[in-house]
Parts: sequence; structure tokens; C-alpha cells
Amino acid sequence: MSFQKGKSGNPQGRPKQTTEQKSQKEEFQTLLRASTIDALQSIIQIANDRYSKDRFNACKFIIEKAYGANTAFLLDGSEESAPIVIEVVPHKMDRNEDDKAWEAEWNSAPENEDDNDS
Repeated sequence: MSFQKGKSGNPQGRPKQTTEQKSQKEEFQTLLRASTIDALQSIIQIANDRYSKDRFNACKFIIEKAYGANTAFLLDGSEESAPIVIEVVPHKMDRNEDDKAWEAEWNSAPENEDDNDS
């Protein structure tokens, strides 16, 4: 069945909610609003846990909610700021290198100042 130009495919519109459906929706929204603080604290806790596999998603969620989803990068307020570019370079290990040498190199690298705040 094809639709005719200029004619609604749903002429009766969305069905009206019953009083019970409206009250259930309001009760559900009240429950959600009551748990908002706890949920946000959990997300912030995940974002601060540098060993969490969900840290990136938690940080992304917080930034998107605070500044909007289309924020490519954040500026510090000065117009001379440039976006931060992160280049990922693969490290090729020789077969003779062991994990302890890699771990020692990793542990000797300077830590990010933000990571020390938690």
C-alpha cells in the first residue's frame, strides 16, 4: 500500500492514554527522578576509576550531558587554544622481550596529573 501525498498515514493520531496509564507514567518518572543523584554518583565513580573498562563511556556520558553530544572538543576559554591530538603508535615487541620489561617501561612513564586526583 502506498501513501498518498499530503494525506496522513495515521489520520486518527496516537491513541489517548487512560487515567491508569497516565498515573503509571507519572509514578515511573517520579521513581527515575528519585534515583538520579545515586545514578550520577555511580557514573562519576566509574569515570574516576582509572582501571574500569567503562571509564571512557562514563566520561563521554558526563561530557555529553554537560556540554551536548556534538561537542568535538572543549576549549579552555582562550581563542588561541587548539584541539588536543592524540596519536596512537603501535609498539612492536621483539619475541625475546618479556612482559616484565614492558611492565617496567609502563610503570616508569609519568602519570597524568588528573589520574592522581582520585
